[in-house]
Amino acid sequence: MIKLNKITNKHVNKNYLKWMNDKVVHQYTEQRHINHTLQKIQKFVSQKNKAKNEFLYGIFFNNRHIGNIKLGPINFKHRYAVISYFIGEKELEGKGYATLAIKKVISIAKKMKIKKLKAGVYSMNIGSQKALKKNGFNKEGLLKKLYLFKKKRIDCLLFGKML
Repeated sequence: MIKLNKITNKHVNKNYLKWMNDKVVHQYTEQRHINHTLQKIQKFVSQKNKAKNEFLYGIFFNNRHIGNIKLGPINFKHRYAVISYFIGEKELEGKGYATLAIKKVISIAKKMKIKKLKAGVYSMNIGSQKALKKNGFNKEGLLKKLYLFKKKRIDCLLFGKML
């Protein structure tokens, strides 16, 4: 149904730029604070492709790039990694594609002998919480009033999963 493919600069286009500057797509990520350009995105993609401890994948549905998921940074000594993700195509949000992408990145992490995955989520991002829980992540922590969101302090929920 979906595939994860390594993102390269050939994937960086006007549609990708539109996602990155969309305040609704990124309302629950720190990307909302950045004014993205094609050049900045290309630099980011190049940096991730050169990194030894971060892996950036596109989420593809019917060969259509619909979002991204990142595995990393990875701490190889302690064998844990952070995951982060988004669905850029708003009409496809809430349809389970992030859940499927997380499942696929878990398989990749297992092959890399990673023992623990973690993710941080804005407290009101119910969709992301559901996607993590469906993949066996548990809420492990709470950072009270960490983020400033619409002029209010909000919590960050910390999720983890042993592999």
